[in-house]
Order: sequence, then C-alpha cells, then structure tokens
Amino acid sequence: MDWGRAKTILIVAFIITNIFLAYNVWEAKYYGHRNERISDDSIREVVEILGQRGIQVNTPIPRDIYTDEILTARYTEIDAAELIKTVYQGKDVFPGAKGDSIRYSEDGIVLEIKNNREVFYNNLSLRNQPKGNLTEEQAVDIAENYLRENGLYKPTMTIDSVVPNGDGYLLSFLQKYKDKLLEVSVVEMEVTSGGVNSMHMLWLDPVKAERSRKKISHAVDALIKVAGQKEILKRVPVEIDSIRLVHYFDWKTAREGEAFPAWRICVDGEAYYVNALSGQISK
Repeated sequence: MDWGRAKTILIVAFIITNIFLAYNVWEAKYYGHRNERISDDSIREVVEILGQRGIQVNTPIPRDIYTDEILTARYTEIDAAELIKTVYQGKDVFPGAKGDSIRYSEDGIVLEIKNNREVFYNNLSLRNQPKGNLTEEQAVDIAENYLRENGLYKPTMTIDSVVPNGDGYLLSFLQKYKDKLLEVSVVEMEVTSGGVNSMHMLWLDPVKAERSRKKISHAVDALIKVAGQKEILKRVPVEIDSIRLVHYFDWKTAREGEAFPAWRICVDGEAYYVNALSGQISK
C-alpha cells in the first residue's frame, strides 16, 4: 500500500470538500486493508487539518493495531431473591411490576431490577442524614463493601473515576478484558459518609474470544468518520477527549452476543463507537 498517496488523497479531500467526503474517499480505497504502523508525520497532518476545521484533538492517537479478537459476552443474571434478602436485611418486601422491571420499596429504599440484569438502587433515607467528612479512599471502600455484601462484586471491576459530589463522591467502575474495556459494562454509584445513596449496575461476563479473519481499522479511520458526522460539524468547535480501543457489546435484548473491537472516541464528553471491523458508527 502506498501510504504517501493515501495521505495526499486525504489532505486534498479535506481542503477541497469536507471531512465527511474525505472519509468516504479514504474508506472506499483503503478501509479494512491496512495493518502497518501509521507514521507520526501523517498523524500530525490529520490532527492539524481537523484543528483547522474546528475539531481539536486533545489526546494521543493510537498508531498500532492492537487486536482483532471478537469477544462473546453475556449479561450477568441477577439473583433477585438473594439481592432482596441482603438489601432489605431479610424483611418481606412485595414486588410491583413496572414495564419490564420489578420494583421493590421499603423503609425509603427503592430497588428496581430490569430484565433480570440491570439494577437501580436508591436509598432515600440517607438524603437527610447529617453529612460527615469522607475521603476518596473511604468512598471506594464503602462502594466495594456494598457490592460484596450484596453479592454483586466482580474481580474484574476497575475504578474508572471518583468525582467529588457535594459531601460525597460519584464513582464509576468499568470492566477490562485483556487490558481493554468491555463496554457497556458499568457500575455507577453515589456515596456519602452515610453509605451508598444510589447505584446503577449493568454488567457483562466474557464467555470466549475468537480471532477475526478481517484486520481491524486504524484509529485514524475511526477519527475521520466521527469527525465527519453532521451533528458534530454543526456544533464546531469541539474537542476530541479520548480515543481508545474497546470491546463493544451492543445487544439490547439478547442475553448473549459478540462484543466487537471498536474505537471509542469521546467528543466533548460524548462517546461514539466505531466498529473496527465494519466501520459502523453508534453512540
């Protein structure tokens, strides 16, 4: 492959037309067939052109292909009976139906289990309690202990962020598989000195991994495709906050399915996922 020619086509397309057209030219000729390392000069030129278009790239762009694995994953099934027993400390709590969810409420604690896999928890009784000083480390301990006590903790849970929030913290746990995030697998919690105020959990369990016959695209391909989205071009200037390769599970109703390698590109805090095999983009 003549990378110099590809780079020239890209630059000319950006200057003469627009970012979206540039991607179409790039994709039609080269998408899915390159497996070499992109040069630093080429990356800098793309970043410069995007900057001229009002799209500021504030994160390093990966230069190598890291994996071509397709991961099969399944949603963690929630044992509702056990969870109710621990959350409500053995009290008899009667469920109420709410669409595809089962909802429980007792003593200011509201627990909702959706599709036997997604958990929403709110402890309203903690809202009016006196607040105490809480360190970041203590907040993490409270969150992890809560998960363990309720049989929800997974060894693969990785702290993604701990953000101050009033007298407490907002915590986010993500999951890694072979050093890459498995998305969307998440636990989000609001913690104060009184305990866990709220929690949302939707977790995935890896089942098996297989090699794809097709090589994945470069991060530059995904970046150009995201930059060419009309909704982004309409609101420039924007900033690219992060670019990373993840395993992306996009099955809304199936219990089990494939998590494809995807480039996760965050634009002004909003995540876009570009399937690194097909080029399909989703949010």
